[in-house]
Amino acid sequence: MRNKRYMASYGLAFFEERDMKELSEKAAKGWHLKRFRCAGYGLEKGEPEDVIFSIDYRKLPKDEEEEYFELFAYGGWTHVCSSTDMHIFKAAPETTPIYSDAESSIDKLARLAKPVNLAASIALAITMVLWAFMTFASGTIQHIAEQGFEYSFIFTIPAVMTSGGVYYHMWKNLRLKSKHI
Repeated sequence: MRNKRYMASYGLAFFEERDMKELSEKAAKGWHLKRFRCAGYGLEKGEPEDVIFSIDYRKLPKDEEEEYFELFAYGGWTHVCSSTDMHIFKAAPETTPIYSDAESSIDKLARLAKPVNLAASIALAITMVLWAFMTFASGTIQHIAEQGFEYSFIFTIPAVMTSGGVYYHMWKNLRLKSKHI
């Protein structure tokens, strides 16, 4: 029997709660999160564990990581793993959520939006430049632009959709916040 598995992410910009819930379900079956990348999670077999997961998006200088993780530990959250500026924590089910109100959720999403928007903007700009070359050039340049456009378009659509997903969740939290005021 294999002791390692890979679990694909549904996409954090759209289904963060779903991913975290599925990680909890996997932990209850003895599959523990060990690694995380944008596209999914590396799991290893162990003893079943009743935990919940949460993610935080924060760019940290190396010298601030220990203090950052200790802050979460005081709240009952244990750092599991990180990938770039994304940090996943686990805790007992009755632990107070990391983001318990709309305002803190909006702050978290705003931190996520910066790199997502940068990637989407760059991808969109490259795609538009390649489209212009594809449309107005001829010969070899047009052929190269067509090939580049196809590949950049494949990356640009999900990047723009992810950016839209982040803003959708921010809008949802803003509506929730305004209902409680």
